[in-house]
Amino acid sequence: MKKSIVIGLAVMLGLGVVSLAGAHAPPGELFFLVQFPDNAVPTIDGDLSDWNIVPESPYILRADKMFDPAQFQEAGRGELDLSDFNPVHILGWNENFNKIYFANQVFDNIHNSDRENPSYHWNDDNWEVEVNPTHLAAEEQNLAEEPVNRVAYKWAVPPVEGVYQSIEPIGDLAWLSDGTEYVSYGWSFDGEMFGESTYYYEMSITPINSLPRENATPENTEFHDMEEEEIVHISIFNGDIDVADDYQGFWGTTPESSNIALNDFVAAPMDPALEAAVGTAVEKVSWGQIKAGLK
Repeated sequence: MKKSIVIGLAVMLGLGVVSLAGAHAPPGELFFLVQFPDNAVPTIDGDLSDWNIVPESPYILRADKMFDPAQFQEAGRGELDLSDFNPVHILGWNENFNKIYFANQVFDNIHNSDRENPSYHWNDDNWEVEVNPTHLAAEEQNLAEEPVNRVAYKWAVPPVEGVYQSIEPIGDLAWLSDGTEYVSYGWSFDGEMFGESTYYYEMSITPINSLPRENATPENTEFHDMEEEEIVHISIFNGDIDVADDYQGFWGTTPESSNIALNDFVAAPMDPALEAAVGTAVEKVSWGQIKAGLK
């Protein structure tokens, strides 16, 4: 069953992060998926200039909202050394195309990509996005012997031996991989590829309610139909590894463990400021400005 909330957009914009009784982790908080008009959805190519039209509030999530879960360094919310690691996230959606869009900018003093096993993405700096559109509690997600109801999209670049993606927990399905109609991913970077740099990650997905653990196909998969003001569960993590197998931090939007989707994200109504930006080509905030703010 879909969970939705009726809340005035002006109130959303004023509060940025809104309290809601009964939300999950962090308790009582809402984040927001900016609604893109059909003519302004991002092109998924690693160039985040498409996101320039997104207003700062309430959509852009910065380092002060990030946690390091207990199984890693157990740092408190926002306790990042920004000279070492600094992530920025924006999420969006579009009703007509039925997509959720993700943008992630990460400054890192060392970008690591030297895993011995190409499939062990967690041994390098990576980006992990967990999505449960039906807004289930943690104990109801991906139960053993039950269909998958939380899909994880995990990326580590540059590729090692051509490997850069992991779609979990159902393994790599050809139809549910980068470059298909259901998943698209792009990346780029400024600076030194394996030194001090800023990486840019971008992704779009068709959200999935459930799919079989074996022999999943588009025909036997239940796709989610996004609706305005509904709440979905999404959590986002960035691994910071300066030396192989040694986490400097694993920064995410929830204080709980990785491999879970617990943040409440509202599919926001159309934002008048974004509509105006699309109509007049006026940039509200640029990723160049965001990058400058990281220094």
